[in-house]
Amino acid sequence: MKSPGPRSTLVSTLAFLILLLIPALANAQNNVNLTWDASLSQVIGYNVYRGVLLNGPFTKLNSALIVPTNYTDTTAQSGQTYYYVTTAVNSQGVESPYSNETEAVISYGGSGSENALYSFTGSGGDPKLPYAALVFDKAGNLYGTTEFGGTSNQGTVFEVVPQSDGSWLESVLYSFTGNADGGQPHGSLIFDSAGNLYGTTNFGGNTSCTQGCGTVFKLSPASGGWTESVLYAFTGGADGGQPSSRLLFDATGNLYGTTVLGGNVGSTCSSGCGTAFELAPASGGTWKESVLYAFSGTTDGSLPCDGLTFDPSGNLYGTASSGGTSASGVVFKLTPASGGGWTESVLYSFTGASDGKYPYGDLIIDATGNLYGTASQGGASQNYGLVFELRRRQNGQWREKVLHAFFNTPSANPVAGLVMDATGNLYGTTMLGATSGFCGGGCGTLFKLAPASGNWTFSVVHVFGHKPDGIHPTSDLVLDAAGNLYGTTQAGGANGAGMVFQIMH
Repeated sequence: MKSPGPRSTLVSTLAFLILLLIPALANAQNNVNLTWDASLSQVIGYNVYRGVLLNGPFTKLNSALIVPTNYTDTTAQSGQTYYYVTTAVNSQGVESPYSNETEAVISYGGSGSENALYSFTGSGGDPKLPYAALVFDKAGNLYGTTEFGGTSNQGTVFEVVPQSDGSWLESVLYSFTGNADGGQPHGSLIFDSAGNLYGTTNFGGNTSCTQGCGTVFKLSPASGGWTESVLYAFTGGADGGQPSSRLLFDATGNLYGTTVLGGNVGSTCSSGCGTAFELAPASGGTWKESVLYAFSGTTDGSLPCDGLTFDPSGNLYGTASSGGTSASGVVFKLTPASGGGWTESVLYSFTGASDGKYPYGDLIIDATGNLYGTASQGGASQNYGLVFELRRRQNGQWREKVLHAFFNTPSANPVAGLVMDATGNLYGTTMLGATSGFCGGGCGTLFKLAPASGNWTFSVVHVFGHKPDGIHPTSDLVLDAAGNLYGTTQAGGANGAGMVFQIMH
């Protein structure tokens, strides 16, 4: 290992040091308390070095030799990961090589502790790459989808069930084949009142698209397992194609969602600019699809990636990741017309600058009708994204307020939506955030925004990426009755194939 500066020839009388880290990091000053075993040879003191990357380079922290075998680093910064080594110095000024290396992870305003409920293996039929959010059943079991893994490596629907010893047991309810049954689901699931699960697959189904145009599917519990049925297979034409969103029920049992492609094919978008659709139960157990709106790819938006949200009046809200006046995405509203059909209106068109760019996540709506969401890019630096609120003015126009703009450290690039707890706090995830050298651009974070006197206070609850932790969370979060948060990470975990996590908060 390379030294930070010139040294004399090593003398064999200097013993190799064992550096031990005391886990006392979460104090108000972010102090890191270090201790190590004393050298077995005659030394006059020790030096402590710190770096931000595994294996260095390292910078010496102490200005004078340390005589005792402990040191407190009082200069640690929130949200950082540090690596420490120490050396011993004898009376001739000869300094030993570095000791073994130890890591200290400094929280960024967070109070949550993480439990890894299940780490996917990605082999032997086990799931891999969970992209979407989880959903609870009435008994407290969790369900989700993965884009890959399963018996055909075309994705799965899985369940994780809490056990009496505190562990969680995972089982695969269905493995997609990528054929008529669908493949590679990106969206989360939804239950009906009878306990059936509904979701979408990005591919499979109708073969008029290269990998299939995607499906809406249903999973029904049966003795000995679950039965899958395809409610609708998209053609990639006017009806839409490649749905990646979660679904939404109305009060009468109709399903609503979006497709990334299809609709207005061959206009501004060669494969279509995406749709908002409805599936209604029809006679004989079939379902009828109708397109509520086909995006043109101009000022009305294009490429909606996530689901829709109802308000109490029956209007639908969503985001389109592209299009708009600056091709940076829009927030839109769909209003049912009295004579049938739906009318689209753009509530806000992102400029791609400090107001945000490329909204991929869905929206949530509060009791007063305000909308909240994320943009994956734009913001203060125009690179790292933001959290926004849309509030309706008295003149009917909507005004955007940036609640928080992300920087590269500690959090960056949210692609999921938000969840609000009972007291009005917002929680979400970022896919990146350069606080860990392990992931290059950062492994992602779970953050909180708390309302405070007309503003919002930002804090990071958890920094991902410290093995066997997961990396790159892209899912919405779900809350249990106690306020604990649950979600998935695309990768990482004990086996590198993603994980299901719980944050105690």
